[in-house]
Amino acid sequence: MFILKFQTYFMSLSISIILFIAIGIVIAFAGYYLVKLADQLADITGIGEAFFGAILLGAITSLAGIIKSVSSAYQGHPELSISNALGGIAAQTLFLALADFFHKKANLEHSSASYENLLVGLLLIIMLCFT
Repeated sequence: MFILKFQTYFMSLSISIILFIAIGIVIAFAGYYLVKLADQLADITGIGEAFFGAILLGAITSLAGIIKSVSSAYQGHPELSISNALGGIAAQTLFLALADFFHKKANLEHSSASYENLLVGLLLIIMLCFT
């Protein structure tokens, strides 16, 4: 509640937009280096890129959404909780489509096809069936 009051009384729209853009740039650079680190860890450990992408990167990037969904469900807003989770899946699907568009060597689904990635997709479908 304090954060909402602080933003309402002390932060203008232009400052909010500037902060949003600045933090977005920081997240973009951090994400770039996080992917490089995950690739190096996958090579060093021999576990594989699919594991690190699904578990490590997936958990790190989904942490904020998980906290929002659990918090909204705890506060008695189940519609907000489920729509946040489904909206996150929709946004990630959009980003995959953009990545596929810019990946010029081959279709992204063909260049990343593996049993591990297919298993993760199947598990996602199963989890969505329970919602």
